[in-house]
Amino acid sequence: MVRSGYLPSLDGLRAASILLVLVGHAEISSRSPGGFGVTVFFFLSGYLITTLLLREQHRYGTISMRQFYLRRVLRLMPPLVLTLAAAMLLSAVGLARGQLDLGTLTSQLLFYFNYYAQVAAPQLVEGLGILWSLSVEEHFYLIWPAIFVALMRNTIRIRHLVLLLAIILAWRCYRVIGWGDPEWKIYFSTDTRFDSLLYGCILAIVQQRYPDFDRRFRSGPAMYAILALSLGVLLFTLAYRDEMFRSTLRYSLQGIALMPIFHFAVNCPDALVFRPLNWAIIRRIGVWSYTMYLSHYVIMYALAANDVAAFGSLSILLWSLLLSCLWSALVFELAEKPLMPWRRRLSVHPGSMPQGAAAD
Repeated sequence: MVRSGYLPSLDGLRAASILLVLVGHAEISSRSPGGFGVTVFFFLSGYLITTLLLREQHRYGTISMRQFYLRRVLRLMPPLVLTLAAAMLLSAVGLARGQLDLGTLTSQLLFYFNYYAQVAAPQLVEGLGILWSLSVEEHFYLIWPAIFVALMRNTIRIRHLVLLLAIILAWRCYRVIGWGDPEWKIYFSTDTRFDSLLYGCILAIVQQRYPDFDRRFRSGPAMYAILALSLGVLLFTLAYRDEMFRSTLRYSLQGIALMPIFHFAVNCPDALVFRPLNWAIIRRIGVWSYTMYLSHYVIMYALAANDVAAFGSLSILLWSLLLSCLWSALVFELAEKPLMPWRRRLSVHPGSMPQGAAAD
């Protein structure tokens, strides 16, 4: 599926993911699936980035590594730098607890915090520990464009990606059984979470190469039956609390179950179950979701530190939702929106002509 234009429901799925994360971090329930919200973000990131790379490949016959990484910098760094600065300011005036040391700040800005935090004792403004997930994503994108190019040249095939998924699962099992790594180390490490993005990448490639593979399943009953099965698998992965399972097979099953959900959400946005994802307010939260993710936990800890709201209460969820939306809207207007023309320019190959176009 390579076509220009807005991908229906993806901003809605972003919004659903950030809301899951907020509910989990608010600690309203011990079973709140905040970690699953991060997994959905990973899957969505792999799916969206690969879809954009497929469009670039289709239009120009190649992808520009340089422009890919420049787009990543323009997308990630302004909200990250502003949110880190705001967190340090809150700490400096006594509204937030903790402080950032140079080593921790460097690891967060250069995206190796997930491993730095495992070997050092990072000093943090409370709430900034969630930046580990940015490290996982950026490590993945150091490798994925090269794999993508190999796929486009048929040097490797989809079956090799499926084999890689199996290898990563086996590696997780080895780290748990052979090394005795605890669940949190598996959760934070790039080498054990690589496949959470890869499942999304594979879905995008399958959609592009086999656009009609699901034609018989797009009728209401068939689609809803597949969605019900996927939801059942996801609920099982959240309810089953065995630590070995949670550190190993859980991520694989979640990746598989997310595939049909994303597929139908994008291709059948008018289906009753997906319509809420396209409500204007939900899409707007999706647009803000990255900055909301960066800021919401700092806001929660600041609210708790100043006795405005307590963890485990509905009020901390509502206040953090409101304040993170306000902060994200401000960052979007001041930093992200002005850079959009630059990012669009970086999607066009200088001096190149789209495939199939005639010279003027």
